[in-house]
Amino acid sequence: MDIIKIALIALVGVICAQVVKGFKPEFAIYVVLATVVIIFTLALEKLMAVFSFLESIYGNITYGKTFFPIIIKVLVVAYIADFTSQLCKDSGEGAIAGKVELAGKIIIFYLAIPILIAILQLINSVLQ
Repeated sequence: MDIIKIALIALVGVICAQVVKGFKPEFAIYVVLATVVIIFTLALEKLMAVFSFLESIYGNITYGKTFFPIIIKVLVVAYIADFTSQLCKDSGEGAIAGKVELAGKIIIFYLAIPILIAILQLINSVLQ
């Protein structure tokens, strides 16, 4: 199972980072980053399968095709913002992490404007 591989890599990465932190604290972040890259690479294969599945769904839907890419973009922005924020927090940069999260929320809101407009138009048409 892939999650067992990922969990073992994460545990080894944490242990190595703690050992390195004891000798050279400035190098511990590189161990963490290497671990994150390895885990992300393993997860990337599954992520590609998810995108393939979403493409097949997109090909089969008839209503709401304009909103589907927006939803995908929102999900991608959310994951990237969370991933980056966690890296910043792990590096001890909480202020930067907070700004990354804020920027992600603003971008998500911006991307969602067409969906919000469509919902408001639908509500307006129902009420008339």
